[in-house]
Amino acid sequence: MLSLDLYVSILEQVPANRNESGALTLVNCLRAGAELREAALVGALWKSHYRVRYVHTEEDSETRLAARCNSNWRLMYAERRGRDKIALGLLRDMTLHREGRYQLAANLASMSFDIWDALEIQCSLPVPTLFGGSTTAVAAPYALTLRFWAEAILDAISRKFAVLRWGRLNETGNSVSFVDAFSSLSCFFGKPPQEMQSQLLALGNACREYLIKHQCRLDQVHSDLPDICTKICEFMHEQGFGAVEPSRFYDISNHFPHLYLTTNKRSIPISLVHIFVSLARHLGISASPVEFPARVLAHVPSPAGSDDFLVDVYASDTKAIVSLRDDVPVMLTRLGIPVEQLHQYISPCGGAPMLLRAARNILASFRNDASRSTAQSAIYAAVCIHLLLTNDVQLVAHMLSHVDLDPLWASTFLADMQPLLRHGGQYQLAKSCGMALEAEEQQAALIHSRTSHAQITHYVGMVFEHRSYHYIGCITGWDASCLATAEWQMNMNVRNLPRGADQPFYHVLSLDGGQRYVAEDNINPRRLTAELALQFFKDVSAIPRFFSDAYPHPDSCRGRWCLSPELKHAYPDDEHFSKIYDEYAM
Repeated sequence: MLSLDLYVSILEQVPANRNESGALTLVNCLRAGAELREAALVGALWKSHYRVRYVHTEEDSETRLAARCNSNWRLMYAERRGRDKIALGLLRDMTLHREGRYQLAANLASMSFDIWDALEIQCSLPVPTLFGGSTTAVAAPYALTLRFWAEAILDAISRKFAVLRWGRLNETGNSVSFVDAFSSLSCFFGKPPQEMQSQLLALGNACREYLIKHQCRLDQVHSDLPDICTKICEFMHEQGFGAVEPSRFYDISNHFPHLYLTTNKRSIPISLVHIFVSLARHLGISASPVEFPARVLAHVPSPAGSDDFLVDVYASDTKAIVSLRDDVPVMLTRLGIPVEQLHQYISPCGGAPMLLRAARNILASFRNDASRSTAQSAIYAAVCIHLLLTNDVQLVAHMLSHVDLDPLWASTFLADMQPLLRHGGQYQLAKSCGMALEAEEQQAALIHSRTSHAQITHYVGMVFEHRSYHYIGCITGWDASCLATAEWQMNMNVRNLPRGADQPFYHVLSLDGGQRYVAEDNINPRRLTAELALQFFKDVSAIPRFFSDAYPHPDSCRGRWCLSPELKHAYPDDEHFSKIYDEYAM
């Protein structure tokens, strides 16, 4: 018989991995003989498995978990795993059933980063081979749709984090820095806060090495602050950061850290100041943004006996330092601003005024972006900032009236934002979100049966080309006649169609990602090839919500999409009809 220490040493060799195969080995040992069970009960064995499996968490939640479990890694793993099981059950329920979906979504989002890793792993589920799945791995039923909703909940969790962080900006003596508040903008694109923190930390370490290489005395950062700040700007320029081209000034990518830190390094002043302040503070320099008109600058305090100064990160690195005595009065005069108002334009400010400025910039980008190709997430971020940081009820009401609230956003807005708002804002938010959720409940309850609408020629999951505009789309739903408003019908010249409004109309996802409402007169059926299905999957983010697989031509005669549980429930006859239609298609 082996000793306990030897059993423990053997189990220490079990590799820790994200898919839990190592942890499952330990679980099986718990069910084995007494010696193996005793060894597997040793809490320290589970530490590496816990840390590989659970990368994301909230600090307070982790501290409470460790206290409950007396820092026993096995017990901590078991509790987190039990929480994962609950979350994955809720995820499956909201995938299979549209009714009640968004209450489940709100419940999942409230579990926050404690379930992030389980959902992230769910996003790597094996999928059908057509969409990149392995030929050896078996795709779980509705894997594409499960992944879609797992990603949607991850987005909701990251937004929740940003909303709660921004809500603290209204508190007296809040501890949210400008850098952290601004980094949270990327949470509206599903980026966890750790991702932005890691990128800025890596950049800060690289900047430190750059300054050391250029003989800057970082142990005495206050000895020559202007030179060090100039070197920081030089480092940024060397890394590719700089002023954006005029033609791209209103690009939405300029406003979100995960983009201007990576693929869009040439950006606008406020974004470059965000990076500069992060780098400076990483080096122990108390830099802060200032609300200078027309351009955001950074304020740097100097030791007693020396003048503070500003840094124009947007300028070339040789012209970065701005003197408060000599330069600022001249700059203000050029802008038509009395020098007596100088103080308000050179004083350091925190996250709230910078976020409001960013929100105005985002809205300006939308007004100047003729293509309107930018993400809806950006508008939601701007609306959230105004909701949280202003008391202008009329402005909030105006903004909400121009936002098409998605039910998922509405459910998490209500759960996360309402307690943080003043009474007027609470009312406006509850009104807008309530309307969105009520409309969703009505839609979720609808069943479209072909037995009562025999004249419906086409089916959900069919691909077509528009007869007039020639774009490619796929059908996600239908109505027996046009249910759009009279104004929409007039704008779209519906009465000029051969059959007018008294014909089936189809809800459609087009290949450019747009959602449209199309008359049957304009539907020209088209074959769904494997290449076209893959193009839809890559370019149209909502495809996995509505379809869980594809039967492309020539696997089937014409080719068609396989419906998700949501569409199977709403259109119970369409999948059978599609098989018959496909079988006899020429």
